[in-house]
Amino acid sequence: MTEFSPPSEPTLAPAAPPPAAPGFQVRPALPTAPPQPSDPRFPPAEQALARQIEQQRADDPLVGVKIGAGVFYDQLVQMLQGDPRGVRAELLLGVPALLAGYACQAATWESLVVGMGYPVESVFLLADSAEGIPYPFSDPMNHLLLEDQYSVWGLVSAAAAAKTDQPLPDAADTVAHVARSIGTPAFGQPRMPPGNTLGEDATKLLQAAWPRFLPLLGLACAMPEEWPALFAVALQRSMETVRQLIDPVRAAVIAIECAVPMAHLPMARMA
Repeated sequence: MTEFSPPSEPTLAPAAPPPAAPGFQVRPALPTAPPQPSDPRFPPAEQALARQIEQQRADDPLVGVKIGAGVFYDQLVQMLQGDPRGVRAELLLGVPALLAGYACQAATWESLVVGMGYPVESVFLLADSAEGIPYPFSDPMNHLLLEDQYSVWGLVSAAAAAKTDQPLPDAADTVAHVARSIGTPAFGQPRMPPGNTLGEDATKLLQAAWPRFLPLLGLACAMPEEWPALFAVALQRSMETVRQLIDPVRAAVIAIECAVPMAHLPMARMA
């Protein structure tokens, strides 16, 4: 597997968040536009990886998701190995789940608002907290997160169901909990199974990991709608890796509890 390394500086610096759509002063809080494979700041090895994926795409439309998921997984393990505590099973599950969740929001924004020019208010329903902070809800976002065979939950639940006959968690319960937690300290705090913990704030983990791996989405994926699937396929591999430590049902709980709140990460209002 070709090892992915993000472009050298200045690309490694967090990209600017996307601009607000005309006439609607709101935008995602984190950047949503990855650099494209033609960007000269990508090292030759990464440009070669992009060409390899493109050459195989006609025979396998999901080749970018598959190869990109493998590259991401290898890089994630390498990143987590830098922790003095070693590679923790909860983070091997939680980080790709957090990224997959936010990728649903970012992909919806990039595809429909930026790419197709739809007004923000026709794509996202913004539920304001008491402080006026806008939390996004969206049918297209839910499709990527929960409803399709290749949605985040579709891929996670399929991986779990293949390894156990025990009942899986109710994703609708997580969605309802996240909606109730808007504007409270509970928002963005995954309800982890007893005995398991991320050990770090989930939103801060996302904020650190998303800019690091955003360039990979531009190299591997043909369209934004593939972004959540890339992280979810890597999450399937994480579930298999940690299966002796965290059973499939508990892994599915961690995955859905991490993914759903990050899909609804508050947007930022423009001054």
